[in-house]
Amino acid sequence: MRKLLLGLIIAAVAVVLFISIRPLLGAISFEREPEPPEDPEAQIELSPAGYFTVSQGESYQQALLVTNNMSETINFSVGHEHSHLTFNPRGERLAPGRTREIELQVGHLCPAGEIELPVYLRAEVNDKRVGKDTALNFTVIPGWLSMELEDNELRVLWNDEPAPSGVLVTYRSPGEDDWRIWGETPRLDPPDHLEGGTHEFEFQAKLGEVESPVEVFSIEIEIVVVEEEEPEEEAPPARPAAAEEDDDDDYGTMEWAGGTYSGQLKDGLPHGRGEWTHPDGRIYRGQFVNGNIQGRGVMTFPGGIEYRGQFEDGVAHGTGTITHPTEGSISGEWHRGRLVEQSDDEEDADRKWFEN
Repeated sequence: MRKLLLGLIIAAVAVVLFISIRPLLGAISFEREPEPPEDPEAQIELSPAGYFTVSQGESYQQALLVTNNMSETINFSVGHEHSHLTFNPRGERLAPGRTREIELQVGHLCPAGEIELPVYLRAEVNDKRVGKDTALNFTVIPGWLSMELEDNELRVLWNDEPAPSGVLVTYRSPGEDDWRIWGETPRLDPPDHLEGGTHEFEFQAKLGEVESPVEVFSIEIEIVVVEEEEPEEEAPPARPAAAEEDDDDDYGTMEWAGGTYSGQLKDGLPHGRGEWTHPDGRIYRGQFVNGNIQGRGVMTFPGGIEYRGQFEDGVAHGTGTITHPTEGSISGEWHRGRLVEQSDDEEDADRKWFEN
């Protein structure tokens, strides 16, 4: 009887306890809380590969490292603001958990010295844009130019490899002070005013602020090109006399027009073919008529600008071409020193250097 009574009491207490805590059990949730979304700003890394030294015109491996620690593929691009530096690649897709090495290409004209380069990364993840910034610190050392003569042709080397376009080559006779323009890579043919035979010249190449050592080469000139062939309708006017055909003409050197004239003379005046140099740097080679620059010739100005064509009274008049050492050339019809009609195939050329 006691046992039965004790069992009923325990059961009654259990019922009371269950009724008391049941509301509390209903308020407890055993569902898993959602994970916080990934933060691209923290999961995408942009870091320099380390301090390095590189020569002008060379590339350096692992200038930057881009790491994607997200679970999503990202699209990214890397940029900077420097006219002589290039990243490779600048942008691509990067899978989760992968690291991409970014190379830095240093241009031939990049100034030498210590460079601190701000770099930025722009990425896109699930239509969300992300920005990262860092800086590269490195040293650019000058490249080197050298020259050699092979099969009677000049070759210019940059860092012991074929030089890029735009290397200016100058020359002079041993003992002279002034340098003259030979050509610009890749075209390094002898100037057309040189006479046939073997010539010994000093040569120097220059690209930006880098200059090659002065080299002495003996070059054989096989063909002398005095002037370019012109169609019959563009032939020089009949007025200039062919002084070279007059056996009575003299040849000599004299002070003339503020400079020095050397060539054919008639009645004590420049007449025929000759060369005139002026202290301000102008040099003219070509035809003279009765003491005046007249006919076809080549006028070289300080800075290497050259006009090749027809002259009258000492200025460009007729058909001709003006050439800049690095900016190109402009051809057309000239009148009293002014370009009045530009060639059709050059109408879209950049004329800023000429107009200035």
